[in-house]
Amino acid sequence: MFGTVPPFFQHLLDYAPFSEAVSKLWSGKSISVDGVHGGACALAAVAIRQNGNRPILILTAAAEQAEQITDDLELFLPAVPTLLFPALEHRTLVHETENNIFALADDLFGQRIQVLKQLLESFCSQMIIVVPILSLLQQVPSKELLTERTQILQVGNQIDPVRLRQFLIESGYHNTPAVDLPGEFAVRGSIFDLFAPDWKQPVRVEFFDEEIESIRRFDLVTQRSLENVNKIDLTRLLPDEAIGASLLDYLPPASPIILVEPREIQLEAQRLYG
Repeated sequence: MFGTVPPFFQHLLDYAPFSEAVSKLWSGKSISVDGVHGGACALAAVAIRQNGNRPILILTAAAEQAEQITDDLELFLPAVPTLLFPALEHRTLVHETENNIFALADDLFGQRIQVLKQLLESFCSQMIIVVPILSLLQQVPSKELLTERTQILQVGNQIDPVRLRQFLIESGYHNTPAVDLPGEFAVRGSIFDLFAPDWKQPVRVEFFDEEIESIRRFDLVTQRSLENVNKIDLTRLLPDEAIGASLLDYLPPASPIILVEPREIQLEAQRLYG
């Protein structure tokens, strides 16, 4: 259980039929809860979240509905990580190889990679992931590929700056005078400015010969350093390589999946893929 449960949720959990249904859900059985619409979907999910220790996936028919539920959950349950797993737009899916710069700068692609990487972490049991059906039906990289393509940069580690630069170029990153967008990097002497697609802010990596001396997040507008970090992960992956697996492959066994308006989800899936 995550902190003190507000009175409303405690009353809901104390309601025997609902409590029994939630217990069945966490034991791996299917349940159906009628009459839950709008903001009540998030309320019910919050109550369900109190009794389990695995991530929850909430599936919706439309992207707008997923965004609204995400906002509601962040309001009702701010202590628990709530992540929206967006669908890639058509323009990203059909990008040309020579247009990797655009693909890496796509916010949605970066957000998807960020969610997948967080699901690989030990704290993922607390997470709630909200997913529109289109996003769930789109493939993702396998866990093995994502791990293989992720390099850890850590203060004190030895790495050849020339090899790092080559790694970035081969990964589709664009070498610019100053970093402005995801998918870009800049080199000034012993300093690398990097902005990976799944990062919220770029980082500045400073070398002393081949040793990483410091890693600092920095502000894009002012170019000023914000905070020091000990390590950061850098993923080499393009949208057309992010295939071969499903988001469901990243969920621990028996993780609850909540379908919001199942009939609408089914109709949307049929419309998308016939």
